[in-house]
Amino acid sequence: MAKKFGPIMFLKMGTCDTVVASTPDAARAFLKTLDHTFSNRPTIAGATHLGYNSQDLVFADYGPKWKLLRKLTNLHMLGWEALQNWTHVRAIEVEHMVRVVHECNQKGELVEVGELLSCAITNMVSQVVLSHRIFANKGPESREFKDMVVEFMTISGVNIGDFVPWVGWMDLRGVVGKMKRLHRRFDKFLTDMIEEHVKSANDERKGKPDFLDIVMMENGEDVSGERLSLSNIKALLLAVPLSAMVSPRLVPEAYD
Repeated sequence: MAKKFGPIMFLKMGTCDTVVASTPDAARAFLKTLDHTFSNRPTIAGATHLGYNSQDLVFADYGPKWKLLRKLTNLHMLGWEALQNWTHVRAIEVEHMVRVVHECNQKGELVEVGELLSCAITNMVSQVVLSHRIFANKGPESREFKDMVVEFMTISGVNIGDFVPWVGWMDLRGVVGKMKRLHRRFDKFLTDMIEEHVKSANDERKGKPDFLDIVMMENGEDVSGERLSLSNIKALLLAVPLSAMVSPRLVPEAYD
């Protein structure tokens, strides 16, 4: 379609007007040159029911709170310096994953690569965020988490009501119901993580705060006066691991 109609196309998706940028230059115009004009994203069911009512970094409206979310994430999670500081974590997890593959080979067991990668990447992120590995090894817990992530990615973009809003209340395919049930599972998962983290002794991480420590500490010290709610923090903790699960951005240097 881009070859026929050009790098920027207008499409009608249901009743929603949609503009598609299909080249790097066109994308740069929207995402960099005119960033402030197009920074807000339309509200969709996935952002509402899975993203804590659009409180995460992806769907939150552009403004002081979004800037605070971005600053914390870039400085302490996805920025170059942060990635360098946590290189050893990625290297250790890759080494652990290779060891598991070797052990399975020695025992003649099959290796489910997807489950193993899910476990490794989640542990990489959890060590940066919470200073400990969520999954001791591949198994039912890591499989369940991977299944939750896959379900999240599958149902977050297939709601008919996002494209034809006037039929949204009917939930024709039951997608919204699935989103609400999945949200409850993720919320319990995140709540348990945060509660366990708060209960742990501060001296365990003295001099080496993790991402959640930093978010909690800097939350009340931002010069803009903005503060993150618990929903903001949960949404942020949810968005970052999910991004890692579908992108190799946190992983490549571990293989150097």
